[in-house]
Amino acid sequence: MDIAQPTTEGQIRQHAIALAALGHNGLVFSTDVFDRQRYKQAKQIAADLLTLISNDTVEDLQKNVYLEQGYMTPKVDVRGGVFDEQGRILLIRDRSDEKWTLPGGWCDVLEPPSLAVEREVEEESGLAVRASKLVALHDRDVQGHQPAFPYHVYKLFFLCETISHGRPSPIETMEVGWFDVETLPELSTTRVLDTQIRLLHEHWDKPDLPTVFD
Repeated sequence: MDIAQPTTEGQIRQHAIALAALGHNGLVFSTDVFDRQRYKQAKQIAADLLTLISNDTVEDLQKNVYLEQGYMTPKVDVRGGVFDEQGRILLIRDRSDEKWTLPGGWCDVLEPPSLAVEREVEEESGLAVRASKLVALHDRDVQGHQPAFPYHVYKLFFLCETISHGRPSPIETMEVGWFDVETLPELSTTRVLDTQIRLLHEHWDKPDLPTVFD
């Protein structure tokens, strides 16, 4: 796929995240007192850079960027694509922005991605499912999700097969519905893009297609 060149704001964000990772990972491995001071300074500069393009405070940004205690790595988001016999996609309406998305969320520590997506689909839609295929492993930045986050995210999209029906979470989900991929409702594009839903549908229709990445 063609990768769009980042805006000036996007470049600042990318450099800040790279600098944050450099400082964070340096502190994990370095024992020299002077090197550790430099790495701490790099982390502070990274947070200061992010404030130039964000409404968050330095303290809030530091909390988001430096959650890991060890080597800094991308966060992992999983999304489940569930289709009915007519080829309609299952979507949930999220309470946070009142827009529609694939059921899913962050992987928990020590949780395999397949179990994470099965858990998220059941919690948010009420459907018990089995993850059957990894359709795509996407870099959130490369795909162009907005708004940009002050950290790096990998998004894993799974095809899932329905096992049984239940009830959606009253906390996270406003509505649950089935939609034709050609007539999708307003999507929460911070979570999913229409191109990703179409990709899931293509793999549902043609199961032998290879997994997509980046």
